[in-house]
Amino acid sequence: MILISVLLSALWIQTTSAAENSGFQSHDSIVSLARAFMEDYTRDMNGEDVEIQVGRLDPRLRLHDCDQKLEAFLPNGGRTTGNTTVGIRCPGTKSWSLYVPVTVNIFKKVVITTEALPRNTLLTPAHLKLARRNLAKLPQGYYVNAERLVGMRLKRNLGAGIALTPGMIKAQTLIKRGQNVVLISQARGISVHMQGKAMASGARGELIRVKNMSSKRIVEGTVTANGEVLVGGYGK
Repeated sequence: MILISVLLSALWIQTTSAAENSGFQSHDSIVSLARAFMEDYTRDMNGEDVEIQVGRLDPRLRLHDCDQKLEAFLPNGGRTTGNTTVGIRCPGTKSWSLYVPVTVNIFKKVVITTEALPRNTLLTPAHLKLARRNLAKLPQGYYVNAERLVGMRLKRNLGAGIALTPGMIKAQTLIKRGQNVVLISQARGISVHMQGKAMASGARGELIRVKNMSSKRIVEGTVTANGEVLVGGYGK
């Protein structure tokens, strides 16, 4: 029985090879195109360290040898990281198309915690560092600049080595509604400081409305890390 099984396997391989050399598209050409397409696509999108794993095609699959150059495409709504597919089609006289399973792992240095941190921790530089992580495992997002997270608070407990995502942190409120603030207006390389009154609360980077106490006008400005409000040009 073992000998018969081996002989049948050998016959199947010979038949497969003969079929692929007798008017059928080779599986290697399909797999190679899927790999090359996804490597180029992810490199253009991310420019980072990319690992591509292309799944095997069903050995029973028989497709006519395309008389034109094969085309690769990303299906509508297709993912570019993790488990996804790449479309391959033949635009020739005997057209066909199929989807090749692909796993895409993109590695990049992202911000992680240096130690276990409890909820409501006010983040400092000592709490953060950059480390290489697989972006396919970070579908909720990530950060690449640790400095931007300094001064923010954690929404929940985190262990050491956890990649921070937008859902894990919240900005610290630097300005409260009704608070007296400093308005900074910049133009032509010159800064002018004015007194204002916040019409709303705001965290760093947020846009809030402020009343200019000199002109009594309501202006909009961005909350700075120092708790000041940066507005546009003069005359406001």
